[in-house]
Amino acid sequence: MVKVNYEEAIKKPFTDIAKLIIGIILSFIPIIWWFAKGFILESSGLGKIKPSKKMPEWDNWGYLFIKGLVSDIILVIYAIPAILIFVIAAGVFLGPLIQSAMTGGEAAIASQVMSTLIQSAPLIIVSAILFLIALYLTPIAVLNYLKSKKFSEAFNFSKITKKAFTGDYFINWLIVGVISTIVTFILLIIPWFGPRIAFFITGVIAYSIYGQVLRKV
Repeated sequence: MVKVNYEEAIKKPFTDIAKLIIGIILSFIPIIWWFAKGFILESSGLGKIKPSKKMPEWDNWGYLFIKGLVSDIILVIYAIPAILIFVIAAGVFLGPLIQSAMTGGEAAIASQVMSTLIQSAPLIIVSAILFLIALYLTPIAVLNYLKSKKFSEAFNFSKITKKAFTGDYFINWLIVGVISTIVTFILLIIPWFGPRIAFFITGVIAYSIYGQVLRKV
């Protein structure tokens, strides 16, 4: 079992309040938030000779932006199967309803809803499963890219699956999910701003944990 210092990971976003505030502010601005996402990935410590307990520096801004942008591109690519299945499911569900609305009115729509829902439900379930798999694999894919600085390594499936389908990664992926849910729930008390504050804080915590795991798996 890989030993992970969770206390260190949870404390990391708060090791430098100035850096934390910068990251939170950037997380609110569309497109600009890719700087924050790149910084979050740097918090993993992968690719560095000696990972630090503290947050990285706000420097190499262009590199941070590119990493943040590329990480989201990687997620979208991994999610393509889920998106395609969901679009098909939407067509199966909405197609007959639209046809009924054009030919039979509200009564026809009401009678058609249940049957189309039953027909599309399996596809929706498959789409949800595929999206969950994408979310599971993406952190490793992104960190493979970060460590190697090669986009192609985000799709080195033999290396990715070898790390992903281990007890160490699975358990810590679940732990990250629990920590992120708790922190986000707490910060929801802050209207409007809470979710974006949570995005940055949980991101730093999550990738600090992933970095510790993937250095040892």
